[in-house]
Amino acid sequence: MKKPLLLVLVWCVCVSSGFAANAQKIHPVDSPVYHALTLLYISNGYAVPSTGGPWSTDELSRMLHKIDRSRLSESGKKSYDYVSDALDEGDDSFRFGLDLALEGYYHADEHNFVREEDWVRGSDERKPLADVVLETWITDHAYGYSSFSFAGRRFHEHDLDEGLTSAYYGVLPFTTNLFFLYAHGIGDLDLGMPYRAFGALGGKGWSVQAGRDRLSWGPGVTGNFMLGDHLKYHDTGRVTFYADKIKYTMATSFFAHPIQYYPIMETDPLDPDYGKFINRRSQDQPSEGLRMFLGHRLEWRMFADKVGFALSEAIMYQTAVDPVTGLLKDTALDLRVLNPSMIYHNLYIRSNANSLLTLEMDYSPIKHLNIYGQVAIDEFTLPGEGVAGIDDNIRPSAYGFMAGVKTATPLGTGMLYGSLEGAKTDPYLYLRDNGDRRQDPGEFGVNWVVAHREYAGASTHMALAYVEEFIGYQYGPDAIVLNGNVGFREYGKWYAEGNIFYMFHGTHDKWTLFSQFDNGDGVNDDDPVYVDAPTPTKTHVTGNNGDVDVSDRVAVSRTLVVGLKGGYVILPGLEIYAQGDFIHMANPGNRDTHAIQDIQLSFGVSCSL
Repeated sequence: MKKPLLLVLVWCVCVSSGFAANAQKIHPVDSPVYHALTLLYISNGYAVPSTGGPWSTDELSRMLHKIDRSRLSESGKKSYDYVSDALDEGDDSFRFGLDLALEGYYHADEHNFVREEDWVRGSDERKPLADVVLETWITDHAYGYSSFSFAGRRFHEHDLDEGLTSAYYGVLPFTTNLFFLYAHGIGDLDLGMPYRAFGALGGKGWSVQAGRDRLSWGPGVTGNFMLGDHLKYHDTGRVTFYADKIKYTMATSFFAHPIQYYPIMETDPLDPDYGKFINRRSQDQPSEGLRMFLGHRLEWRMFADKVGFALSEAIMYQTAVDPVTGLLKDTALDLRVLNPSMIYHNLYIRSNANSLLTLEMDYSPIKHLNIYGQVAIDEFTLPGEGVAGIDDNIRPSAYGFMAGVKTATPLGTGMLYGSLEGAKTDPYLYLRDNGDRRQDPGEFGVNWVVAHREYAGASTHMALAYVEEFIGYQYGPDAIVLNGNVGFREYGKWYAEGNIFYMFHGTHDKWTLFSQFDNGDGVNDDDPVYVDAPTPTKTHVTGNNGDVDVSDRVAVSRTLVVGLKGGYVILPGLEIYAQGDFIHMANPGNRDTHAIQDIQLSFGVSCSL
């Protein structure tokens, strides 16, 4: 009896594998399928589809079904058919793919733009020399994806004066993605891959994903306040439920605890390494502590799909440190924080968590036009908590604001699109102390700066780098950003796009020490008397974990980037592409000094087998 039952089960698995519907495939946040859907929605007068990515095929198919193909122009039908064809991948249960790319990079100023982060088209956009992709649909409810790339590391050494450095990106005027031709040869192979690898389960109206992938929450072009798409990857667990008018998402993302890589810099004036970057670590160092992003997001649509709202709340949860010993306290996760309906701010666990709230809205008043905005609330003063400038020890307000318009019009064989966007972030957005309401040099905070652990240093045995970035808006606090964009795309064939970016950035960065405001009466004023801090700041009053000479920061940095990019599909699977950017930066590093500028070119050819 057991043998026939086993045969029946095996037969069921085989049948379900052979006729998988592929509806649980997960599409990345930079998916051209989602991009085309967004333009179709705007051109038809709808609010943009769900901005909480990534998305399953089932979810994107639901989005597409809102569009009536019969009412589209011939140009609109081409974009519609592109999406429809991309979502219908047949009944294969397994796919093996090999993506090859050869890229070249040139820049003019090899004296001032010598760091990896100086590139507009950075490591998160460069294509690897080779990428082996494995996809499988075990049943119509399960999907697996792995991407094994053959590429060079973005950092190669840890320099005491410069911190993380690249051996050739920026140092040499012309380079390629043939990384083994430079520096340490094959020793520069990036062994941190895979950067996109996960399993997913799902059905009609729901999806669960666990593994590595990129996340993005929001409609922004230059970034988003809660989760930006600029991080190389998230080690994430994500569950989402969606219907015609509403969607709920709960996501986690795990990072190294700051105790693994702090202090960043030697801050003792008596130490011979004073002002040097000392955060080089070894893989022999045991991993300890817990640092987790935990967020939930509710999206809903109304008024005949012309208005979309999204409310997101999250905490950065991490193991607390004993202020006396400097050692980690209990490393266990308090399971109460996993409540999917909880208001995280009201947990009142300041030593362990820092909460952030974002509100988003978009509205399409007419066809071809969408107006959107988002607000981030990090720190605010409740009634009865005191007033800055009058009372002592008042925490600075920390908000982020963004507003923009997007347009899309079917034209010829594709879509013409454009956008205008502006964003402003307060000087202390994302920054905070470690729970004791003050922060000294060398101390990390419970903030919204996260680190990826990467191998860096073929000439230094087992050297590790902890690469820190904002998990939310990529430009961080103390910034005013303006951006304009226009482009045309015939999906699956060719595209061309132009972009103008201008940013005012104050003196505050990811290493700025948190400070409370005092009233200036000289009584019990342990922190700097710093009542007014408008964006962008021209002085840096508090300390900085990555710069002991912040007193030299006396100017607003201004950055202009004018860029063009495009690509053309010669044959199915064979594409050529290029990007050029002109960068002009006044007061680099917030120092009152001469302006610098650079011309950066990237070009390549890719083949998908």
